[in-house]
Amino acid sequence: MKPDGQDAHIDYATLNDFADGDLTGRSAEAVRSHLQWCAACREEVRFIRSSGVTIRTLPTPKPPDELLADLLREDSGHVTILPLVGAQAKPALSSRPLWLPSIGVGVLGLFAAIILLTVGSGRAVAGSSTLSFERTGDGALALRYETVSVLATEPSLRARIRYWVPDSLRYMQTAPGFSAIELSGEEIGEFEGVVSLPPGTAYAVVTIEDNDASYIDAGLGGQWEYLETDAQGRPTLWARRYQILATLEYRVTRIGALAEQAASEFPGQPEFWVWSFLFSDDVWPAAPPDTLLRRHAARLDALDRAARAGDPGPVEMDALWRYSRLLGRTDLADYWADELLARYPRHGLATVVTLWSIVTSSGTDEEKLAAVEENWAITKAPVTAQVGLQLSYEFADPDLTEKWLARHAANPVLRSLNYDVRVAGAVMEVPVLWPVAERWILRRLSDSRDWVGPARSLDQSRRSFEAEARRGRALLYLHLSRIRLARGDLKAATAAAERSVAEWWSPEVFVQAAEIHRAAGSEARAAELIALARVDPVTPLEPYLSAGTDSVWLEPTEIQLAAARVILQERIASELLDEHVDLNARIRSETGEETTLRRAASPEGVTLVLYAIEPDEIPDEASTLLEMNAESLRTAGVRTLVVTQRPDSLREERSSPDPAFYEDAKREVQEKLRAAASPQYFVLDGTGRLRHRGENLEAALRIALVLSM
Repeated sequence: MKPDGQDAHIDYATLNDFADGDLTGRSAEAVRSHLQWCAACREEVRFIRSSGVTIRTLPTPKPPDELLADLLREDSGHVTILPLVGAQAKPALSSRPLWLPSIGVGVLGLFAAIILLTVGSGRAVAGSSTLSFERTGDGALALRYETVSVLATEPSLRARIRYWVPDSLRYMQTAPGFSAIELSGEEIGEFEGVVSLPPGTAYAVVTIEDNDASYIDAGLGGQWEYLETDAQGRPTLWARRYQILATLEYRVTRIGALAEQAASEFPGQPEFWVWSFLFSDDVWPAAPPDTLLRRHAARLDALDRAARAGDPGPVEMDALWRYSRLLGRTDLADYWADELLARYPRHGLATVVTLWSIVTSSGTDEEKLAAVEENWAITKAPVTAQVGLQLSYEFADPDLTEKWLARHAANPVLRSLNYDVRVAGAVMEVPVLWPVAERWILRRLSDSRDWVGPARSLDQSRRSFEAEARRGRALLYLHLSRIRLARGDLKAATAAAERSVAEWWSPEVFVQAAEIHRAAGSEARAAELIALARVDPVTPLEPYLSAGTDSVWLEPTEIQLAAARVILQERIASELLDEHVDLNARIRSETGEETTLRRAASPEGVTLVLYAIEPDEIPDEASTLLEMNAESLRTAGVRTLVVTQRPDSLREERSSPDPAFYEDAKREVQEKLRAAASPQYFVLDGTGRLRHRGENLEAALRIALVLSM
């Protein structure tokens, strides 16, 4: 019987030490006592021991002592929930696309006493909630949150904050800082807390959530953000720069308008004109018209003349380089690249320019990697490690790839779980590197991801964050299983394959795990997994079959299919929400007629709701998945609604009336469904209860179709 008070599992590191025999005395006895009743931890110890002593005892590469000197601030990787008079906030983990460098130059003064918000000074409004900011006497920032939402009755809440501080020594900030503080309940629907942000903080974004992170109030459509201001109460240059940088992660469709606003405030700053050009409605997806090109070409010439006559910083030089390349002015691009490298050789933006020239050069792979190695000796920037790692694969040299992997892993900037999974896949493509891949995978599987901390996006629920982590772990286990299968360790291979199945429900996982079981001689288990893939109502298994796979073993028996359907239904049942939803939220149809969510939803069957601020925030892959399952949804009687805060400008081009588009102009649907992210997907059953809320359309489709069976 499980002892009272022992609900939690033992952490991986402790189990790893126990499996190796490194725990002694009372610590070892405590683990043995726990293992007597905890089957999950017993299985974990068995799995750790199956990994092999040699692999598990390899030390984690230690970053060079000089890794972050002069250019990059070292991140601790730890997150602290601050008390009401919180201490220094911790830096964040972050990832950023390869050629999207951070922006920032110059020295900032202290954070202004007057806070200018995008929706008004001192207060940010979103739906039925408001968030107020006020500087305290010691320079901390007091937050006051008022709401009539479901959060109103909570005893306390959590505020999660990402902030940006330009660094005068490095001229840039590679990653935002992160804080999480408690908001204590004063009255019903009123909460307060205080956070200390570093002096010079230029910009921050805030979200509010319950302590389990099941419901997030993120100010959807009007993010809760504040900007540093000057003496006249206007946003500073640095505030606008970081506002755009943050918005690239949260709401790309907002960039165009923000860039236009920033360019009007700072017309001499070329980076805002670059963003304006890139995100102009006239540019994508069609080619930019001649009039737009002429207008920007004239502006580039004016900015170029002004910069040559003045004293531009590295951000301005980098922007002029990018602006020139976008407009085909290679002469100007070369000039400003040379200027940036000559004046600021150790700056992060100079590193990006150097790497760009290396990667796009006509040199051999050996010459390119040698040049990247030279660049690493100068800056040791994360982006340099990333490029060096990508080039190292071409040489099929385990020591070389291990070296660049260690450099890449030593800093969290430009890293995420999804990226680390892609790295594992890239290393797996070179068989001679499989021992390196195995060590990398085992280290990633032992990593912990704190759902309170910066690894989780501000508008991502804990449930979606943990689902994303399970998917990443499932793919890592599949890679690990293939390595062990190739080594001839069939038992360890099938154990890893089963781990992948336990982590993530997906035909992609089932098919690959089935192929591993079949190769290991486990035909019966392979058939069971294929049956699970066959009964999945959303994703076909065929795209995941290996080339040349025979079809004989891909048709499970009716008994196996029936058992798989039971497993599917039990899994769906375990994931269902059971929340009452007020369906009287008012929405406007495509014809302009006002109706309610109740009338638009299916009166008896299941309704799938796709909620977004704008229609084009729904990813192309989500639209494709919806189109692939359109017939299944119609046959099952599932009604599909797309609800946005903006009218659908593309609806006239649609060939089918499905799904139906509605406008949530007053954000009532956002409030009733408790939408936090954009896009987000919801499933309502025939009684109007909410059965699913999440950021994964495949999961929402699966639940909708199973509920309609």
